[in-house]
Amino acid sequence: MEFTGKIPHTFPGFFCIATLSVGLLLLPLGVWVLSQAQVLPRAFWLLLIGSGFFQMIYMGGLALAYQRANMGLVYPIARALPVLLVALATVLLGQTLPWLAWLGMLLVTIGCLLVPLVYFRQWHWRAYWRADCAWALVAALGTVGYSLADKGALLHLETALDGAVRPMAMAYSYLGMQFFASGLWLLFGCLGSNGRAQLVRSLGDLKLGLVTGLMMGATYGLVLLAMAMTENVSYVVALRQLSIPLGVGFGIWLLKEPAYRPQLLGVGLVCAGLIAVSLR
Repeated sequence: MEFTGKIPHTFPGFFCIATLSVGLLLLPLGVWVLSQAQVLPRAFWLLLIGSGFFQMIYMGGLALAYQRANMGLVYPIARALPVLLVALATVLLGQTLPWLAWLGMLLVTIGCLLVPLVYFRQWHWRAYWRADCAWALVAALGTVGYSLADKGALLHLETALDGAVRPMAMAYSYLGMQFFASGLWLLFGCLGSNGRAQLVRSLGDLKLGLVTGLMMGATYGLVLLAMAMTENVSYVVALRQLSIPLGVGFGIWLLKEPAYRPQLLGVGLVCAGLIAVSLR
C-alpha cells in the first residue's frame, strides 16, 4: 500500500459546500415533489434528519481519514465494511438473506481489501488495525446509518406520493433533501475556529465544490433510485462496489496503469461476489 500523500479538498468544510450546493439546486424539485405528496409522517422527517447526520459522519470521517492515513488503507475499509454491516443490520431488523447473497457479500468484502495491494506479502491484518484508520471505520458506520435511514425514508415518501411522480423525480428530490440536511449538519460541525477557517477556504473553491457535489449527487441519486426499487437495501450497498472493478479496469485500459496480481484477484472476487448477489 504505497500511496502516502494526503488527498486535496478533503476537509469537512469542502463537503459542506458541495452538499449544500446540490441541496439548493434541487430545492425547487423537492418543493414540487412534496406538493404532490399526501401528509408525510413524522418518521419520514426524523429519518431524513438522521440520514443527513450519518452522511455528515461518513463525509467527516472520510475527510479526516484521508488527512491522517494512507489512502490504500482508508479506501478498502470505508468501502468493504458497509457491505457486511448493512446486511447484518437488515437481518436484525427482521429481513432474511439467502446463503448465496451472504457468500457474495463476503467475496465483495475480501476483494475490496485486496484491490489496493501490489504484492500479496504486503497484506497483514495489523495494517488495518491502527489508530489512524479509526476514521475510516467511522466513515463505514456512517454509510451503514445513512443507507438504512434513506431506505426507510424512501418507503414513506413512496407511500405518500402513491405514484404521483416518476421514481427518478422522487429519488432526486429526496437526494436534494438529504444533501441539504447533511450540509446543515456539516455546517454545524464547522462552527469551531478551525472549522470556520476550512469553510472560508472551501468557499474560495466554490466552483470545484459545486462540480464535486454534482458528481456525488448524480451517482448517489441512482443508488437512491435502486433503493426504491429493491426490497433489501443490503443488495444495493453490495452492488455499489461495481465501481471498484470499473475503476481498476479503466485505469489499466485508459491510463495504462500496471495490473498487479493481488489487484486482479481482488477485482475477480468483487465481480464474483456481485454475480452471486445478483443471482440470490
